[in-house]
Amino acid sequence: MIRLFITLPVIVALIIFAACNQAPVELSWLQWKWTSSPGVLALLVAALLYATGSASVWVVVLRQMRRARRAEQEVRTLRARLPENDVAAPRAPGLTSAPASSPMVKAYEAEQAGAPPAASEPVVVTPPVGTTEKPPGI
Repeated sequence: MIRLFITLPVIVALIIFAACNQAPVELSWLQWKWTSSPGVLALLVAALLYATGSASVWVVVLRQMRRARRAEQEVRTLRARLPENDVAAPRAPGLTSAPASSPMVKAYEAEQAGAPPAASEPVVVTPPVGTTEKPPGI
């Protein structure tokens, strides 16, 4: 949609330019000479540049599509190599990115089994008595 907002004013401006400049003018480039109106020349140049840009974008899109196909094929190949027990291994919901040996996964599995989670007491560090000095500048 944004391309339409950019392309449409340019096309309208070119059409207005072509309509306003209809008088034939002799044009030359190197040794070639021809008679044409500047408006028609502007429209032809714009069409040529548009076609060239579209072709270059299409080449890039084709490369990306080819890379995507190769990546999908590689994923299919790797999934086919997985052992069946890895594919069907149940994972806790919400913990799919955690490794199976993670304490978080173990606590979740213990909670699901009904066992109380192994809670560790929080460690509280208290400063020794008599070392409460004020920081400088207060």
